Amino acid sequence: MINRNLVVNYMVAEIEKSFVKRFIKKTKQDRLLFELSGKKRKHGIERFCHSTEDMIDTERITYSGNDLFSDEILRITRQYKVPKLCYIIAYQKELDKKYVSFEEALDLVLGNGMAAIIICNDFAIIETEQYSGTPFRYILHG
Repeated sequence: MINRNLVVNYMVAEIEKSFVKRFIKKTKQDRLLFELSGKKRKHGIERFCHSTEDMIDTERITYSGNDLFSDEILRITRQYKVPKLCYIIAYQKELDKKYVSFEEALDLVLGNGMAAIIICNDFAIIETEQYSGTPFRYILHG
């Protein structure tokens, strides 16, 4: 019999590894993978609060700004193949490591106040920490 927790943990690790390898600067990849996989997970997620562009491969940015709202993100991402379920990396424990539909992920994450990442196969949405006005958001594709 296959242990469901082992399968889920393996899937989570593979999704996060794929995200890091695809969208994070090479010089930051090993450290971020280490942090996400253990007790320093929150520290790894905090890196996206205020210094997102220090972490991400900026060549993968398709759109960015604090004027990217849910309807605009949906319009932009229609050109990509959106899977049934997307994966969330979030500072809030109740949102972290969740699999939900893309629309539900946007509802849960956008405007939440802390850094979060929605991973959908070949694209990702990153929301930075909100400290004044609308938080800065990124759509990455690659």
